[in-house]
Amino acid sequence: MRVANEKRRKESVSVTVELPGDIASRYGASPAQIGQHLLEQAAIEGYRSGELARGQVAQMLHLDWEDTEAFLAKHQCDRHYDLEDLEQDRKSIGSIFGPA
Repeated sequence: MRVANEKRRKESVSVTVELPGDIASRYGASPAQIGQHLLEQAAIEGYRSGELARGQVAQMLHLDWEDTEAFLAKHQCDRHYDLEDLEQDRKSIGSIFGPA
């Protein structure tokens, strides 16, 4: 798992954001807390707008599947699931269990 985390860090981009102190303090007491809050908000908005998939949210926030689902549910993010997804799931199930 450590190798995956190191690889992920190597592929990451750091961004510096300047905020007025009174605004920044609303998001946390330390730069790390403020950064985490802003990262979470970016993940939520990216998912809601369709720019990010659930897996990308997990990658951004370093969460496993369960924690990502809980995070998105906590923030009332509807699942992205349409007829194409349903058809793909039907094909996947059919390939595993055979035709119904």
